[in-house]
Amino acid sequence: MNEAAGAIYFLLFFGGICINKYVLSVLGFKYPTIFQGWQTLAALIIYKLLNVFKKSSYPITPVDRAGFISILPGLLFYTTSLVANSKALAEVAVIVYLAVQNALPAAIFLFDRLYPSRVRMPLPPLQGAGAALVMITSIGLVMTESSLEFQESGYFWLIVGVVCNAAATLHARIADARFKSWDRLYFSSVFSVIILAPASLYLEEAFQALQFRHDRQELFVTGCLASAILIACLNLYSTVLKEDEKFGMLQNGTSGITAILSIWMFPTELSSTQYVLIFINLIAALPIPSQLNRDEDEKPIAIIQSA
Repeated sequence: MNEAAGAIYFLLFFGGICINKYVLSVLGFKYPTIFQGWQTLAALIIYKLLNVFKKSSYPITPVDRAGFISILPGLLFYTTSLVANSKALAEVAVIVYLAVQNALPAAIFLFDRLYPSRVRMPLPPLQGAGAALVMITSIGLVMTESSLEFQESGYFWLIVGVVCNAAATLHARIADARFKSWDRLYFSSVFSVIILAPASLYLEEAFQALQFRHDRQELFVTGCLASAILIACLNLYSTVLKEDEKFGMLQNGTSGITAILSIWMFPTELSSTQYVLIFINLIAALPIPSQLNRDEDEKPIAIIQSA
């Protein structure tokens, strides 16, 4: 992986997170089914255009009834995580959001090494200790939420998002092996658009969003458009970079730098205990390998994750 590839990934990640936070929190557009419905629709258009103009590079595997049933749970987990993470990012500080998100690769890393399987993966001491610290500090950060109505807080939705992402990652390993990362991105976008559109009507978010007018309406429209493009490109670019063994370090380092920079971009009041937990979390997460599924690992056999 060259420096240019790393720089592009950082810009996509940093831009996507910050613009999403700006629209959801600063501008106050807290309608997750509408916001994520728009993002997945834009992503679907981009994926479709790439498929049309670069058929050899981005082929879409045809889906039949058996294949759809196989990937359906993953599609549900994906859509649920989109809405949950959107609600969480709207309420929780970016630095806390990213620190708790580190629990996903840490949990799957420990699961892969400790879960009995036909091939036992070794547990490197440094990575194992880092994963354990990430889990402990993530739980500690959630425990610092003192709201009596926890189920209505952003921390609750943050937990839901992490759990659903983990479920989607693990499910991809036992789903139909014909569908690769590109296929799951495409079908997840199709499924999310289909589900979120009627959901926005049922929850009446569509009608509330129509009445949303902000003093900085031009920035709002620009932010929505930019966030959709950045997140779609980030997801696509990740499917390419994840094959590199250094991607885990790049992913964790990018997340850590973004978390630190967010303190100045989105000032928030956190306790000294929270800052200590976050600092330990971000440092401990660095050596943990990426848990984005590699296509060669997505087989319906023993659960194995390449480091």
